[in-house]
This record gives sequence, C-alpha cells and structure tokens, in this order.
Amino acid sequence: MALKPVTVSQLNEYISRVLTTDPLLGNISVAGEISNLKYHSSGHVYFSMVDENSKINCFLPSSCFNRLNYELGDGLEVVVHGYINVYKKGGTYTLFVRSIEISGEGNLSMAFDLLKKKLDREGLFDAKYKKPLPKFPRKVGIVTSETGAAIRDILKIITTRTKMVDVNVFPVLVQGKDAAQDIADTLDFINKNHKDIDVLIVGRGGGSTEDLWAFNEEVLARAVFRSEIPVISAVGHEIDFTICDFVADYRAETPTAAAEKAVPNDEILQNRIDELIDNISSDLKSKVLYSKTLTDRYADNMKLILLNRIDRLFHQIEQNYIILKENNPLNILNKGYSVLENKEGRVISSISELQDNSTYILHLKDGTAQFTITKLSKEGE
Repeated sequence: MALKPVTVSQLNEYISRVLTTDPLLGNISVAGEISNLKYHSSGHVYFSMVDENSKINCFLPSSCFNRLNYELGDGLEVVVHGYINVYKKGGTYTLFVRSIEISGEGNLSMAFDLLKKKLDREGLFDAKYKKPLPKFPRKVGIVTSETGAAIRDILKIITTRTKMVDVNVFPVLVQGKDAAQDIADTLDFINKNHKDIDVLIVGRGGGSTEDLWAFNEEVLARAVFRSEIPVISAVGHEIDFTICDFVADYRAETPTAAAEKAVPNDEILQNRIDELIDNISSDLKSKVLYSKTLTDRYADNMKLILLNRIDRLFHQIEQNYIILKENNPLNILNKGYSVLENKEGRVISSISELQDNSTYILHLKDGTAQFTITKLSKEGE
C-alpha cells in the first residue's frame, strides 16, 4: 500500500530534521576553495565551496562573518566548520557556516593581500592621516605581551637612552584568535583614559605568519587608525610586514628600533647642547671682536675728523689774527697817523664835526693829548 503523499514543504522539513540530527552532518568540516562570493545587504555572506569535481553552496550569517579574522575572496582555500541543512524555499542543501580557517601559508598571503587592498581603497594607509611623532615625549605607552622578549628589549633601550620619560606598559595577548580584539580594545581604552600618553608602541617579537596574524586583522587595523595618540608599529623582524605596519603612523623594523624612534638619546642631546653652547660662545666672541674692531675704527676716524677740524679752526684763528693785527689802530698810529675823538669817545672824521670852544682828545702813537678849540678855521675862510 502506497504511503500518503506529503507536500514539498513537509519533505524539505523532514530532510532538514534528518540532516541536523545526523552526528556527522551536524558538525562537519569541509576543505575547498571559495567561489562566487557575494555579500548581501543584510550582512549575510553567500558563496560556494569547490574542488576539482564538485561544489556546495554555503551560507555565512552576519554574526559569524563579523567575527572572522580574515578577508574573504574568490580563490581562497579554506576549511569551513558548520552543519548541513536544507534551504527549504529552494529545496537545496546548504553548508551553514559557523567558522572559517585559512588553509596554508600561501592562502594567508592571499588573505593578507585582500585586506590590504580593501583598507588601501578606504584610505587607511594614506600619508595625510599619519600623525607626527613627538620629539620629546614625556610619557610612552607600550602595548605588548608582558612576558615576551619585546617588552624587555623596549624597556632596556628606553631606560638606556633617557631618564626623562615615564613608561606605561599595557599587557595584551599578541597571538591567537582573541589577540587582535584584545589589542584593539586596549588601544581604545588608552585613548579614552590615558590622554597624557604622547606615543604608543604596539607590537611583539618575531614568529611565523600564523603567530603574527593578529596584527593582520581588520579590527586591529581600524583601532590603530582611529587612535588619536601616534602609534609606532613594531611587529616581528625587519622582513616582517603586517597590516598594522601600513596603518600605523610609523613602522619600526623591530621592537628595539621602535624604542629608539620613540624617545631621544640624552647623551646625544647633551652633546648637541654642548656643541650649540660652543657655537654660540664662538659666535659671540666673533661678534664682540668685530664690534670692537668697528668701534676702534670708528674711534680712529672720529679722532682724525676732530684733529682735522681743530687744524682748520687753528688756521682760521691764525688768519683772523693776521687780519686783526693788520687792522690794529695802533699800527696805523705808528705810521704817523692820529685819531681824534670828542669827549664822548666818538671818532671825528670830518672838520664839519668840530665845534668852537669844544674839548677833544687826540690819540698819537705814544700817548694822548686833550685840547680845546677856541677858533675854528674851515677851508676857504
């Protein structure tokens, strides 16, 4: 006897229950290559996983997508963890994704390039957003593991180079799936609660690509970018480059190099100060000597000008003396001339000025004579 017919929805519902209760299909890991990647406006992500011979549709809910540590892209080889269920409306089975892992170092490099291109398009690497590092910081913040070699190297360099800087250490995870979020949260915390810090060093010592991956995650990159405090990225060795390096205000090749960049060297500064003092002293001596030379030269010139002026004045006096001497009335008297004055001392120069019975004084070269005119005879009388 045939079974009673069921509806399509009932069939899909039954298949869904079978699939979700299967111990293998309810918690399965599938390796393959991402293909036909699509981002929905709802935040969900749809893609296919393919190998050489087959494919399966995948659904990544937005809640899981937001926790990813990688940037997805077509051609990326991954291992997807999830469960098989039926897309009831379409009647197709789908791999519902709980988490995704990158397969192999080559694919990590691809994920790195995908995120780098994305952030670069958004301008997170643009030089116009790079903040200058302070030349003379008063307080330095270090964000790294409190037990790693990096913190020892950084502290050693800072304390060797300067005694003028306070250091705050903020311990964080630097490896593992929670490390990037831990570092990002710490950067936000420092910017909110430690605004007196002048510069931050963020990083860790060397390691494999997987070890350093926390510094390639988007959540950390965005935290570095929004930091109002300048950030020095110091991750791994000189050959290691991370997304954090590109976003940071300055990339140091190593944690040691970061410490050297973060703080000044007191000895070098002191030598520079001594050099400047010597230069200033030398300049002052040169200027004083030059001023003295100018003063001496000016004094010599003034002396010469004054002597010339005195000579001219003496010459003028001599000329005036000669003129006065030549015009001295006594000289005229010595030549036989005389000078006649009335009682008031006025010189008589004409006979018309003489009057009868008036007294006059006659000046001769050897004395004076006083006389009175009793009768005046004028010319023609």
